[in-house]
Amino acid sequence: MIQVCAHRGVSSDHRENTFGAFHAALRQEADSIELDVWLTKDNHLAIHHDKTCEGIDIEESTLETLPDFIPTLKDVLNDFRMIPLNIELKISPVTDLERLAERVIKEVNGNIARTPPLISSFNIEILQSLRGYSENLKLGYLTARKDWERSMLFETIAENNFQAVHPHHSLVSEEFISASKEDNIEVNVWTVNEQELVTRLIDLEVNSIITDDVQMVKAFIKG
Repeated sequence: MIQVCAHRGVSSDHRENTFGAFHAALRQEADSIELDVWLTKDNHLAIHHDKTCEGIDIEESTLETLPDFIPTLKDVLNDFRMIPLNIELKISPVTDLERLAERVIKEVNGNIARTPPLISSFNIEILQSLRGYSENLKLGYLTARKDWERSMLFETIAENNFQAVHPHHSLVSEEFISASKEDNIEVNVWTVNEQELVTRLIDLEVNSIITDDVQMVKAFIKG
């Protein structure tokens, strides 16, 4: 069965990437929740999509100076143990990758979830660093690159022992899915909000659809 992942929670009635949005995802029976994480100046993992929030640079700030609605990964891991999390690590040119990797490992290892989280990023170096810490972490490579040959993409994923690829929906084709199945690579597609596109991805039998409209996608999957 294709899984439905709530993109930054359900933000139709709640601010995205907040407890309200995550609880709404539970109520709509999403199979998993996708969220975005930045490393703060004082080594906390703050959940927010953009690098700045209300004019505050998250990476250059301490947790106590951030708006109260921004949750930490630690709190979300503790409160949402019943649902798988897809944690996207956000990277900027000033991000200390080693410090970020160390903090992620500490948070994930310190939490006992029913299903271990999937950690994803567009930055291959942070995923490689995490793999160096643990062979057991489930890692997914995010990509929207159209300049890569498909064989090079899956070769890179296999060489680094990543379990999943998270392609933009425009990259997904029968050939893409066939290559993923040959290498036993999970395909989680983003961000899918159009009915016609949902139908195509269902026919292609992707593993997961990351969406802003959980109820619509679930209805199409159920038929």
